[in-house]
Amino acid sequence: MADRLSPSLLQNLQARVDPELEVLIDQNSARFQELAQGWTNIGRQIPGAIVLPETEQQIQETVRWAVQSSVPFVTKSGGHSEWSSINERGIVINLKKFSGIEIDAPGKKAILRGSILSKDVAVALAAAGSFTALGNGNTVGAIPYFLGGGASVTTSITGFGSDQILAARMIDAKGDLVQVTDEKEPDLLYAIRGAGQFFGLVTELTIKITPLSELGNDQGVIWVGAFVFPLERAREVAEAMKPLMDDSKHATSGLIMIMAPSPARNKTLVISARYTGNPDHAKIAYKPLYDLKPLMANGGPVPVQNTSDAREVLCAKGDFKRFGVVGLRRFNVDSFLETVKVWQTLVEACPDAINTAFNFQWDSRPPKTPQFESAMSLHDIRYWQNNLIWHTNVSRRQLVDEFNDKSIKIMRGSDKSEYADFQNGTRSGPIELRYRGPGKLDKLKALKKKWDPTGVFTTQLLD
Repeated sequence: MADRLSPSLLQNLQARVDPELEVLIDQNSARFQELAQGWTNIGRQIPGAIVLPETEQQIQETVRWAVQSSVPFVTKSGGHSEWSSINERGIVINLKKFSGIEIDAPGKKAILRGSILSKDVAVALAAAGSFTALGNGNTVGAIPYFLGGGASVTTSITGFGSDQILAARMIDAKGDLVQVTDEKEPDLLYAIRGAGQFFGLVTELTIKITPLSELGNDQGVIWVGAFVFPLERAREVAEAMKPLMDDSKHATSGLIMIMAPSPARNKTLVISARYTGNPDHAKIAYKPLYDLKPLMANGGPVPVQNTSDAREVLCAKGDFKRFGVVGLRRFNVDSFLETVKVWQTLVEACPDAINTAFNFQWDSRPPKTPQFESAMSLHDIRYWQNNLIWHTNVSRRQLVDEFNDKSIKIMRGSDKSEYADFQNGTRSGPIELRYRGPGKLDKLKALKKKWDPTGVFTTQLLD
């Protein structure tokens, strides 16, 4: 195979799909460089071309051309995936020009298309008096978020993102357009609810939406707050947090964050807290933290569509970033304090990793479980070690990962029944930790062999 795509082959793509199809091949052009950027530089490669289809038909014909021409490709939506990268032998199908949403509020459903971002979905749904399961990143592509499982601040109310999927339109490994519904393709619907990236290019999702009233107030808000403590008080804070996190009487959720926020860069413990229900009750739920007299405590009601705005800085492109995620059954105070030491050692050994935060994420109430089976297998998980790894010096790439792995290993413990891996956060390690339960992995592997036997959409589930 040639080191990179030939100009004649790319000309054939335009002739076959549409002469007006935008195909970028000049790696030095400003537009190419802008679109080649991603949320992280980990594993970043430069493609032979960036293709920007505007319609579903153009997407389908591009996939057909790629398959028939033996040209590898990846799809890019919001750009947060470290796997949406390919070298000069392949192309990126960038869905930037194909995006949209249609809302049927009375029918409690919406149709998402192409590269629509999570923030755009949240804003449009709120204007229609609704919300759905969405993550913390405003610029995350909504469709890949749902396909991979999608943890949410409303998981106890809505379930995971994949639980919202009602139907899909998917381009398969042959380039055919498939209607994925309970009536036509129930097994494929099972698969894309949690493992959708591995079966095809999903151009459209029909999802369940929920009235704002289900948030437990008339304003469509979630209480959002922060409690800041010096890191030296980690034990007493962790000991206060354990019963709070385990108390399902109050709908609390959030992150215990070990970090050094700018500009002061003081080593700090930050409780990023949320409360769902009557926002006036948040002070009761978080009384144990107020009683500890933190350095700072604030909070108030925020419209659900704006709850991730404070984390906009985390969506910046570039540098070396990834999440280290493991699902847990409980919070262990001593293990958490060990991760504090690991984080301190990390930022001392790697000053360029100062933006790294080791986080423990909780939801005091378990995820809502859907009335159907799917690839998603994490409904028994309500706690997570969710580390944000962020550094700038490429020479420390391996060392930073080693610190993250050490933190994850501490929180996992030795009992495999106590933890699970999140497929939206990793594609390495034992796949059995991502797709758990009797017969689940065998079913997914059989479906992968049926729909993508040669690994057009990754070799996951074929290995």
